[in-house]
Amino acid sequence: MSALSALQEEFAAWMRSTPESADALRARVLDTEKADRDTLLAVYRDAYALRLIEALTTDFPGLLAMAGPAEFDLMARAYIAAHPSTHPSVRWFGRNLADFLAHTPPFSATPAAADMARFEWALGEAFDAADAEPLTFEQLAAAPAEAWGSLRLSFVPSLRRLTLSYQVPQAFQRRDAVAPGELEVPAEETAVDWLIWRPMADADAQFRSMAPDEVVALDAMYGGASFPMMCAVLAEHAGSPEAAAERAAGLLRVWLDAGLIDDAAWD
Repeated sequence: MSALSALQEEFAAWMRSTPESADALRARVLDTEKADRDTLLAVYRDAYALRLIEALTTDFPGLLAMAGPAEFDLMARAYIAAHPSTHPSVRWFGRNLADFLAHTPPFSATPAAADMARFEWALGEAFDAADAEPLTFEQLAAAPAEAWGSLRLSFVPSLRRLTLSYQVPQAFQRRDAVAPGELEVPAEETAVDWLIWRPMADADAQFRSMAPDEVVALDAMYGGASFPMMCAVLAEHAGSPEAAAERAAGLLRVWLDAGLIDDAAWD
């Protein structure tokens, strides 16, 4: 390791508050006429924390609207202490925030916050996912009749599915209409499944709720099931094979029109 690399490692360890790194780094920093070494190092540490807090503010605006600036700052600093940044890109710094909020007192006393963090992180993942050219209805309709006996689908890389116990997506849409710290997120009577995806390049991530039968159908096809297997799964909800086949065809059309499917294959 070069001297520069060693210094960078020491500085990074100090930024992450590794105790044994403090004295070694202080010895490398000189006092100046305007400030001593401890003041200078504190400036760097504060700037580091503020940059990470800024990243969390950007990635979690709904959470900021729930907590307000002061509480969000406290939460962010606690998260920084528990999960120091280890990725070269600040974009991925918030990837553990939802779990942190769900399992760390006092934040775990507000489970809606963890749900909001999960939802907002999924939106970001969907936006950053690789582009895909969605399959069209006309392209699938051109498949030969014998294809339907083994038809399998692949979905766009941006597809995400969440089960939320709080009305997070609805609250997220109201985030700019309330004062910071006053965004309320009511609980659902029963948990609701949500679909998140980005249908095409340069589009914003979209989201909508799903009915229980769509959830099982989507999970089946996403897991590699064939179209007949999806119909069999739906029959448990639809009540008859005929109704299941009709529902399956309807769901395929919905998924195609939404830009969820990027390819189809058969034996």
